[in-house]
Amino acid sequence: MMNDNLLAVPILVPLICALFLVILHRQVRLSRRLALGALLISFIVSLMMLIDVLKHGPITLDFGGWKAPFGIQYVGDPLSLILVTTTFLVVFMIVAFGFGRGEKRASRYYLLSFILFLTTGVVGSFLTADLFNLYVMFEIMLLASFVLVTLGQSVEQLRASIIYVVLNVIGSWFFLVGIGLLYRQVGTLNFTHIAVRVQELNDPTAIHLVAMSFIVAFGSKAALVLFMWLPKAYAVLNTELAALFASLMTKVGAYALIRFFTLIFNQSSDLVEPLLIVMACLTMLIGAVGTIAYRDIKKIAAYQVVLSIGFVIFGLATNTFYGVNGAIFYLVNDMIVKALLFFIIGIIVYTTGYRQYRHLKGLAKKEPWLGVAFIIVTLAIGGVPPFSGFPGKLLIFMGAIQHQHYISLTLMILTSLIAMYSLFRVFFYMYAGNDAKGAEVDYKPIRANRKAIVMFMTGVTLAMGLFAPMIYKVTEQATNLSMDVQQYEKMVNPELRGGS
Repeated sequence: MMNDNLLAVPILVPLICALFLVILHRQVRLSRRLALGALLISFIVSLMMLIDVLKHGPITLDFGGWKAPFGIQYVGDPLSLILVTTTFLVVFMIVAFGFGRGEKRASRYYLLSFILFLTTGVVGSFLTADLFNLYVMFEIMLLASFVLVTLGQSVEQLRASIIYVVLNVIGSWFFLVGIGLLYRQVGTLNFTHIAVRVQELNDPTAIHLVAMSFIVAFGSKAALVLFMWLPKAYAVLNTELAALFASLMTKVGAYALIRFFTLIFNQSSDLVEPLLIVMACLTMLIGAVGTIAYRDIKKIAAYQVVLSIGFVIFGLATNTFYGVNGAIFYLVNDMIVKALLFFIIGIIVYTTGYRQYRHLKGLAKKEPWLGVAFIIVTLAIGGVPPFSGFPGKLLIFMGAIQHQHYISLTLMILTSLIAMYSLFRVFFYMYAGNDAKGAEVDYKPIRANRKAIVMFMTGVTLAMGLFAPMIYKVTEQATNLSMDVQQYEKMVNPELRGGS
């Protein structure tokens, strides 16, 4: 069985590397190699721990030797570790993608350090089993993201960042309120201990109030209905940062909702379930309308992110094994697919100089390989078999049928078709349209490493669909453990049994 201390590696390695890069930021090549090395080490260790956890069960790390519920605890279970492993894969590809001609400028603004700080916050959020430490990791992630979203110093970025910062500060305030209310009720901050004590409470009104606070807190970060910050922020970011935000930022909020409303608030389903269903449906509608309302391909991609969050939360809201399993599967898939989508969109904008797809006719004559990647990512987003979006949506479909959410299910199917239509519209405009205007475009060359990364990520997307049963084994264990409080307590914190 693997050493529990390895659980600190995915947090400490990127954090220490980020601090070193503050000193070495003028040495561009060295900084990039160190960042890639740190991310690769963290990815390998995370993958090793995930394989070990699937065989032997969750691993725990109690900082300072203080056992739960008194100390800060980190837990590596199938849910947290599959998200951590995917995170490092995505961030590695983003750093390898590079910043093009802006490499020196990125170095001057300590961009790699802030990317690693953000990664530390994301990974820490996935691994922590302590409520207040989750808040701390959220704030590390958000502070780094506040810097990244304003680095361009343009008026457009400033306007987008104001909305982004204000909504996230409000979300953080609700998070603190929720922590205070919950601690007053149960007197503990450890996830397992909270789950046990919540089941023993006889005051459903108080728990419902706490649950509402966390829905607002995590919903604002996941762009669940409260989406206003996302399209503007993503549209003004460069390719690498847009891919980083799209693949990670909303996913942490979605993870927190899954963790809290399966493990901790699973007794409040009579109130939480219909509320989450409504919020998921509204988010799907908002995302679908946004994808067909704009001609700006970066905004179309941004609303695809909003739409996917609606699918994930709908799966969670079914409160069934199939639905939650589908939500986890689709969440992992979406981290990969959205990074790939923003890579492709970024390359198109870079090589043509346009964001409005009506200017992109004739691109097929220059970059036909990009069309293949675009089609694959479109089919994955639409959930067409055998592509990677299909297994997650199928599981969510089964969960919705089990609880007879037929109207919401119909909406999910329709918005999935709209998501595909919006991307196919862009595709046919760029690749099958009259290229009279496209011939006038001064195409810029695409770096070979960027082509290789897009094709690699396309291969990963294909592999996730073709080898879905392997991923299903991980998400199945993650779902079983998350939805069974007694089993989670027995495997993670057995010392609490009988003395909670």
